Amino acid sequence: MLPGVNDITEGVLAFLRPRRKENGGYGATPTLPATIEDTYHALCILHTLGIKADLAAGEDKSLQDYLFRMKETGWKGTRTFFQLLSTCCLAGVAISHEKAATFVKRRLTETKDLVERYYCARIVREVLDAATITGMEMAGGLSRIPWRDATELCMILYLLNGTQTGEEPSRRRDLIGWLQACQNYDGGFGFLPGTTSFVENCHTCLRGLALLDAVPRDPGACRAFILACQTATGGFARINRAAAFLDSTWHAIAALSLLPRGIHDNSAHGSHCRPG
Repeated sequence: MLPGVNDITEGVLAFLRPRRKENGGYGATPTLPATIEDTYHALCILHTLGIKADLAAGEDKSLQDYLFRMKETGWKGTRTFFQLLSTCCLAGVAISHEKAATFVKRRLTETKDLVERYYCARIVREVLDAATITGMEMAGGLSRIPWRDATELCMILYLLNGTQTGEEPSRRRDLIGWLQACQNYDGGFGFLPGTTSFVENCHTCLRGLALLDAVPRDPGACRAFILACQTATGGFARINRAAAFLDSTWHAIAALSLLPRGIHDNSAHGSHCRPG
């Protein structure tokens, strides 16, 4: 559990409880049905907060049953399939590594789309615990791969992380400077320099900086921005004074986990907390 996380844990748990469904999954709101995406976000929040509940021991029977049913669905989207596999891992539900590897190989032959390749890489590295898989390699460095915003840059940095493709120190400095420039005067980050701050952009830019072994120019201001997005429900909104949602709560917790430890702000809240 990360330092200072107790200050927000109670509120976040109160936010999560009504989103837990009788079938074991989680929904985006108390009235919406469970989905894989929302269940993934909920379990990632619990994991990042250091709350394992009975997941690792496989004692959450209804959650397991829900995931067993979901595994039988013929998922086609790589992002959703990654979230399903990751959620199963967090909940102690067995998965077929062979089927996952076959899925990745098929998707890599069908498309070169950046988002698809990114989630294929996450399946390989985070679920299959493998370094790479045939066909996943990316030719060239960042200078040869176009990107339009912080989200795409972060995906490319993840794909290149740990590969033999290196970047010139000057290029890395430029990328660090660009991501740092996405931080606004309010402490939050936009998806481009000069764009509106949102919690999800904070998560993306902090993750990109972490992949470059860098930190934001003002970690304390970023922490203060995120903490100001926590609502009376205990969840987090995309921006201060908006409604809290499950996905924005996950982005907030994940972003807080990426901030340097020992950085404090002057708000009434404490420090906080992350998977990406």
